[in-house]
Amino acid sequence: MTNSALDLMPQKVIDSMPRLYKTDSQGKQAMILCHLFGPIGDFYLTEVNEEGTEAFGFTKLAAHPDGAELGYIPLTSLKQCVGKFKSNPIVNLKYMIERDLHWSPKPLKEVMK
Repeated sequence: MTNSALDLMPQKVIDSMPRLYKTDSQGKQAMILCHLFGPIGDFYLTEVNEEGTEAFGFTKLAAHPDGAELGYIPLTSLKQCVGKFKSNPIVNLKYMIERDLHWSPKPLKEVMK
């Protein structure tokens, strides 16, 4: 299921990313290794915990684009959104979140413009 865009954090992706706090000293040079997106916004991930339940990165919410910020992202909450979407895709389209399968790593500074 690692090729499914709705599988937000497959083990292969978790294993390829630095653990939380490992890129702190890199600032805006830290690499975004995973991009999640949907109607609610974009989530650019630079680090993740071993379980794949929490990440650090840059969040830009569709409803509040001027409030984009760096911070911790609860991946379990995003996975719950995917569950709502899968249960009734037409009614719950607003909950759709998927992993960008064509993402190429780039530094944070490129998305924080």
